[in-house]
Amino acid sequence: MVVVMGDGQLGVSSDRDCMMHASGFSLFQGIPSEITSRAAEKGELKYITLDRDGIVELDRQMVFVAAGQLSLGVFDEEDFRARIAKQNAPTGGKGNEASLIKPEPLARISFKNLAIFMAGDVINSRALLPAASTSRKEQCVGLFASAPTTAFLMSERLVTELAGRSQDFSGRLQKAALAGLERLERLVDVKQEVLDFYVRHGISVSGPMVRVRQLDLCIDCKLCEKACTDRYGAQRLTLGGYQLGMLDFVFTCRTCTDQRCIDPCEYDSISYDTTKKEVVINEASCTGCSACAQSCPYEAITMVDVVNPASPGFEPGFFSRLEQDGSLKFGSGTPRVARARRIANKCDHCGSYRDQACVSACPTGALVELNAYELFNERSKEVKKIAAAGYNEPLPKLKNEILPTAPFTEGIGLRNAGIARVRRFRFAGILFWALGLGAFLLALVEVALRTWWPEYSWAYAQITADPEKAGLALEFLKEEVRYKDGTKLSMWTGYIGTVLMAVAAIYPMFRRFSAFRFLASNTMWFDFHMMSGTVGPMFIVIHCALAFEIWWAMLAFWCMVIVVVSGVLGRYIYTQVPDLLNGRELEELDHKRAISALASSHPGLYKMIHEESESHSRRADAVAVKPGFFHAFAWLILEDLKRPYRWLSRKKKFKKAGVAKALNKEFTHRTGRVLLANRRKVLASRAQQLLHSWKQVHVPFTILLVIFSAYHIYRDWRWVADSSY
Repeated sequence: MVVVMGDGQLGVSSDRDCMMHASGFSLFQGIPSEITSRAAEKGELKYITLDRDGIVELDRQMVFVAAGQLSLGVFDEEDFRARIAKQNAPTGGKGNEASLIKPEPLARISFKNLAIFMAGDVINSRALLPAASTSRKEQCVGLFASAPTTAFLMSERLVTELAGRSQDFSGRLQKAALAGLERLERLVDVKQEVLDFYVRHGISVSGPMVRVRQLDLCIDCKLCEKACTDRYGAQRLTLGGYQLGMLDFVFTCRTCTDQRCIDPCEYDSISYDTTKKEVVINEASCTGCSACAQSCPYEAITMVDVVNPASPGFEPGFFSRLEQDGSLKFGSGTPRVARARRIANKCDHCGSYRDQACVSACPTGALVELNAYELFNERSKEVKKIAAAGYNEPLPKLKNEILPTAPFTEGIGLRNAGIARVRRFRFAGILFWALGLGAFLLALVEVALRTWWPEYSWAYAQITADPEKAGLALEFLKEEVRYKDGTKLSMWTGYIGTVLMAVAAIYPMFRRFSAFRFLASNTMWFDFHMMSGTVGPMFIVIHCALAFEIWWAMLAFWCMVIVVVSGVLGRYIYTQVPDLLNGRELEELDHKRAISALASSHPGLYKMIHEESESHSRRADAVAVKPGFFHAFAWLILEDLKRPYRWLSRKKKFKKAGVAKALNKEFTHRTGRVLLANRRKVLASRAQQLLHSWKQVHVPFTILLVIFSAYHIYRDWRWVADSSY
């Protein structure tokens, strides 16, 4: 077995160290130290340390992962062998300097990452090779360290001897190897795609927090990027990162466990802050050599020009911030000898602030931070606990939540920012809607009572409590409080409705100016905008009582109706288009593979599903080729209206065909999701047109609404002051 360190150095401990290390692990509990010592002397037991991308050549031996993680991937054999040779090649002088910039991670250049093995796992090479075989001659399967790793290598002879000497060791070893193989066997279809993504894009070696954009919630406003730029002068995250299904793992620092960006810096300008638990850049000493940016395989570090304003890489805000901080000083008495032309820029999760600017700025709550290991859940907590204890307990039954696919195929539906720090009142949206709707319902009840049962209204109770009106006729009193256009209640509902709609109209100010973001997050302002833009018009309807005696009031009312309807349609479009266009391929693949499996087990059910999906696909194709925008938009709305009917019809049809209840429920849902995916054909060419078209109506009519409303208020102000109940 060939073992190579990532730096081209063999990391094998001495015999004494190997024996000492082995005695510290539960797997070797009960094994006499003289046996492990003798095995180490013969080379049958090795304790190795590997940097990331250190390669363990598969052989008929067993590998016990003590710490870190090993991954199994499929590679081009020629390239893989060249990688081994390059890592083994001696370096010196300039070659040694060049080696500081690590090559592309093996996880990124593999055709497919097949499995991952963590601390406590045992890898049986003999059993692993057939399970991970590849049909192509030019490809090979390789085992490599996807994070800094320590492991024991045990020869077959040693394993046989130890198993014969200790039945407990044999049982522990078998359970450990079985746990790994069971997980490997489960990695099929979408789960395999999830695991490959997890390893390929370095999420398995990230810190506990990863920033994720929920594509089904994002409205592509880019306010997160703007907020980051406003705070630091230069953008530290970029949307459109590595996408898996409904989640976008944005381009930003994830604080890798091995921090490859730190070692190449010869000026100690980048380091790991143990207090903040972040990789931070000392901008006052950075020379702009770009070694850290080149060494980051995930494009998380950028170089910002601080000399030439005409350069496309120059950021005025970034330059101004560093000037004010004194971070651009150079010469005697400063950390920097010469003037820096560029400064490294990377995310530090806003470690010096109470909130994270990008997450606080997101109006829909699409941008969140999650614990990567909990999201991917590569193995259950029970198995982790048993592995740490040396497999002395029985293995639990492998559960379906291992590498769950639902977060990627259906979305995570998280609206509270996850574990990110934000300036946000968690229940602000609920509170806004409760207050707004509560006030409207009180006004509506009072209007209804005054109209149909005036003697039970609050106004009637107030007027009868007046001694001067105690002797008036009942019918006169009822008529006095009856709700009419122009009464005080009408005026107050007009005031409230106007204020709420004014707040809704100036929402762009709330979301764009940092002063408003200091008071509350954009999510809170967006919730307030949605509430005020909905409840405000409802108060206006009460105010006017649908009685229009003057032309400007009527125009203001119908402008309001158009603004509200266009706003609702805009919100509908912003939830539908990103949801359907982004990341649905993974879900569609999952459903289609499950449906295809029915062809042999349930041919009748498969035929019904296939006929329905094909028929719907043809209709979608017919709409997609038509140039009309409004026809496509109307089809999209009708499709949503038809979904409940189709679901019920499909469920009845499957039941009539004798499909079992559980199977009926599952494939009624799966068929519906496949039909939903067909809508991408219609939306693909019209996505941007749909996203921006509603504003062409919403914005102009909002302006007209403000003009007519202002004129209406101005003309009626004196009359309002003299109005009664």
